[in-house]
Amino acid sequence: MSFDRLKGIGFTDSEVKIYELLIRDGECPKEELSRKAALSKAKFDDALSGLASHGAIEVSDKIITAASPRTFLQKYLTNKEVDLEIQLAEVKRNVSEIQGLLDPIYSESKYGLRLEELWQIIDGLPAMEMETIKMISRAKSEICILAERFTWYYKVREELLSALDRKVSVKVLTLETDKETQERVEDMKGYGISVRRAKCDWRSMRFTLVDSSELVFLIWAKKSNESRVYYRPGYTKNPGLLGVFCDSFQYLWEKAKPI
Repeated sequence: MSFDRLKGIGFTDSEVKIYELLIRDGECPKEELSRKAALSKAKFDDALSGLASHGAIEVSDKIITAASPRTFLQKYLTNKEVDLEIQLAEVKRNVSEIQGLLDPIYSESKYGLRLEELWQIIDGLPAMEMETIKMISRAKSEICILAERFTWYYKVREELLSALDRKVSVKVLTLETDKETQERVEDMKGYGISVRRAKCDWRSMRFTLVDSSELVFLIWAKKSNESRVYYRPGYTKNPGLLGVFCDSFQYLWEKAKPI
């Protein structure tokens, strides 16, 4: 076997020479090994340090022993896999960032439309709630809300009541009607808010639509083989998207059962 193949995993010429001596002759005192290797003291010491870092030798009471090839090579392989995973993660991060920069330019050039013209990403649920409140405060004719149990009703209640005072129509579609939801429904109905129970299964979106001209929405997604649910809030005034959500709400509203 040519021990030079060890250079392929990072061994220097001096390290290859010393490891070959040890694996062929067995353990050896440090001074005797230095003499056999016929290297300068600096090269010999550097080689021992390198071999130790590879896990290829063991040093005990000035006796140098070759480590089991299987042991140190498997350790090398494991470390290399970790290093490559770190490098791959960095490459993926860079690719993702570059793609995020280039995709909008490409889309605008090819389709004449920037992605931000379709919708703006909202950073988290608190920001989504704030945007919803602002949007409701601007309503002039109609507010349409699709919610599961409308647990955030009391966060927007005052703005909804203010909208009602401005003669704005408020429609709320819920997907669930448990006890707590029913209590919220009764409160809404007491102020003149129209509430219906949607005749459909759990839907992967929630939204608030104001005057058919602006929309805050939340899209839910569940990755395969994972229990975690992911979501991304957004805001849009894009006519195409508004049309889709308007049609969806109207369809569900007409099919829904008044509560």
